[in-house]
Amino acid sequence: MLGNRVVRIAFEVLCIIFGSLLIGVGSNTLLLPAHLLSGGLMGICMIIYNTSGWSVGTQYFLYNIPLLVLAYIHLGKKFIIYTLLAVGFDSLFLHLIPIKMMWTHNIILASIFGGVVSFAGGAIMLRAGGSNGGLDVLGRVIAKYKNLSIARFGLIMNFIIISVSAVIFNVQSAMFTILSMYVGAKTYDTILTVAERSSVMIVTDKGNEVSGALNEAFNRGVTFWEGEGAYSHESKQVVFCVIVNIQWADLVDIVKGIDETAFISAIPAHKIVGNFKNVW
Repeated sequence: MLGNRVVRIAFEVLCIIFGSLLIGVGSNTLLLPAHLLSGGLMGICMIIYNTSGWSVGTQYFLYNIPLLVLAYIHLGKKFIIYTLLAVGFDSLFLHLIPIKMMWTHNIILASIFGGVVSFAGGAIMLRAGGSNGGLDVLGRVIAKYKNLSIARFGLIMNFIIISVSAVIFNVQSAMFTILSMYVGAKTYDTILTVAERSSVMIVTDKGNEVSGALNEAFNRGVTFWEGEGAYSHESKQVVFCVIVNIQWADLVDIVKGIDETAFISAIPAHKIVGNFKNVW
């Protein structure tokens, strides 16, 4: 069991490093040379780079320090460790990879593939349980306490970035930045299946502990009721909650950490009516 956990952690770390490499390649060889911007904090760093020449990698690392402190206070330990790793490799690759148009001089291709490559990197990181930091961290903290989804928060910030792009470059650059963000967002959603949610049912001997841990980890309502095994006639608790699919691995870790013998099943939740905060 320990061996499987080590292998999974090693795989997740490799995914984070690979995601960071994709972000560095997409940003420095496609977007920046074409005067295009990424979204979120990365886009802000690109704006400052284009106006001052200050390294995107250095900026990204420095700006993430207060955000990581915020994440440590409000979000999970695993998330902060993986995000710290992601920010470190993001900054390293952004600093080391030369800003040079390497694959194409066509701005349309640069905007499309720049968005695909860089956003795919971010999605791979998120699937591994981390994040490439930036405004995503701030958005998660806000979404945890306020009824504002991460997607909506990101949309507001990206609108500001696009507006600034039109001012410091030109309207055409802003239009191609929109194209890049749109294609990138579609790539991101495809990898993460962001909109998909699941109804999860857990049969356990430790319903109170499992319910409390899930509520604390995901900030979601959890329901449990008493049950009985049809074959063994042993008393069981049945725990029910709805999650976003990318939370599945964390949920399994939490439940198995409390009750190794717990039975967990999930089915797609296509329609939800009630107090469900869709923070993805």
